[in-house]
Amino acid sequence: MNVTYKEGGLAMRKYAVLLLMIAVAAAGCQSNTVHVAMPAGELAAESVNSAELAYTLSSQKWCSNDQGCSIVLLLVDGEDRYTSFEQRLAALESKGLAQAGWNLKEAEPVSKGTLAYMLCRGLDIKGGVLMQLIGTRRYAYREAVFCGLMMRGSETEPLTGPEVVGIMGRSSRINEQM
Repeated sequence: MNVTYKEGGLAMRKYAVLLLMIAVAAAGCQSNTVHVAMPAGELAAESVNSAELAYTLSSQKWCSNDQGCSIVLLLVDGEDRYTSFEQRLAALESKGLAQAGWNLKEAEPVSKGTLAYMLCRGLDIKGGVLMQLIGTRRYAYREAVFCGLMMRGSETEPLTGPEVVGIMGRSSRINEQM
């Protein structure tokens, strides 16, 4: 495939414009709130802002497990008032959106399979027979690719910040259609 420099530059500009549009759309849909640190066991006075999170992720190499949990809570509950990763993960586990046996670490990059599982459960994406019967991160990831939420790869691959910004936008559109 021969792509000239001019065509490649045009594709990059289109990608940059798409990311900017997603960030602007996310910013227009949320209130301007900030995360306020509180003692463990308490909820924050104000919730995490999805536009601020998208802006932060757009310049990060990787999206952490903590940020991934926050994204799913924002999508499912409309807010994330938790002050720690442990609280976020416990809330997702109690809703059936995450599993305790995963052994997730707060600062490690979130894998495609982990985020796909939480999103598919949170968006009530039923998937195929194997996803319904087995319900693992592997089959959730395959369904997320099929639905257009994620790009092909491996369910164990970490997600970059900009990839997650795109996933946030596509997930929001699916959530609005339901």
